[in-house]
Amino acid sequence: MSTEFSVHYPNAQERAAANFQRLIKVRGGNAVYVRGAFSSEGTADGGGRRFTLFADQAGSAPLCSVARRTARPHAGADLVVTGPDGVELGVLRLPTPGGGGRPRYEMQLPDGTSLVGRRGTVGAWILYVLLSPLLLVYNVAGLVGGYGRPDWHLPSRTAWRPKGGLGLGLAPLKFYGMTDKYKVRASRLDMRVVYAQAVLHEWDG
Repeated sequence: MSTEFSVHYPNAQERAAANFQRLIKVRGGNAVYVRGAFSSEGTADGGGRRFTLFADQAGSAPLCSVARRTARPHAGADLVVTGPDGVELGVLRLPTPGGGGRPRYEMQLPDGTSLVGRRGTVGAWILYVLLSPLLLVYNVAGLVGGYGRPDWHLPSRTAWRPKGGLGLGLAPLKFYGMTDKYKVRASRLDMRVVYAQAVLHEWDG
């Protein structure tokens, strides 16, 4: 059994009505509302990203909160996901600034499991290389025909797999860049941590 969802940026009317910054739409399930700070400042250590996930639009039913670990001032970009009761649900490690062309996202779970995702899977890059001549022709034709600016995006598909694994089999969590959908295929994952990771991933995108 899998769960599919997407992270959306609400329009001005939705933000004014409910005061939330992100909306998670779950296929066949209830929406999750995200409120908090999505500042462009302090992103090197994750300090500009603090938010809470709610089960309701009014914000009266918090699911979890995400913030930098205050007890470890030199923890870098580690963000802790905690439940409403203060129990730690997981740790999210953000990509290192200037770390290269494939940003790395890591989810560390309470049982010691670490899932690592890099933006742009091997399969997506192979497809990108094969289709790049067609993309080049398409963009040149658009420029010559006056249809607008070039539309050229690097692969964004991301698959979170166990750290140190062989990378075989279905990924527990996967982001499909063509449709902007996330798919979870592991029932043992805490969806609150997954949603928090998706919000950070979407924010960086």
